[in-house]
Amino acid sequence: MYENQQGSIITASLAMAGKIICDEIWQITFSGQVMEGARWMPDLAPSVTLFNKYRYLWKGRPEEEWWPQYEEAFKEELTSRAKINQLRELWNLVNQGKVIALICFCQDDKYCHRRLIAELMTKSGINAYEYRPPSVGKGAVIDQPSLF
Repeated sequence: MYENQQGSIITASLAMAGKIICDEIWQITFSGQVMEGARWMPDLAPSVTLFNKYRYLWKGRPEEEWWPQYEEAFKEELTSRAKINQLRELWNLVNQGKVIALICFCQDDKYCHRRLIAELMTKSGINAYEYRPPSVGKGAVIDQPSLF
């Protein structure tokens, strides 16, 4: 039924999408402004109600004040039929060996719905991780190929 190879899920901010090597990019926002080359998957985004609650009540406040409520609400939203259908599609593609990138506007995954989706998929046996660009800075060690 499925190939023996298993793919993975990579999560990232929209700004990092061009640096990710993957089979498909899924933009998991409720906004209809979709990045070129991405599939828009609004059913994996927070609802407009939850997003507006964040935008008007919580934005700018310390995360520890609102994140537990947001996390609980989003996890509840993930039980809807539409979200479950898209989660199943994601699970099936990854189990067929596809690498799928989940992207949204959040810069940091610590307080982001993409991390919650990745954690849920990990519990279902899927390899999922946040894309971290290689850091090059003062004192960084860079592997250089030998010329000799």
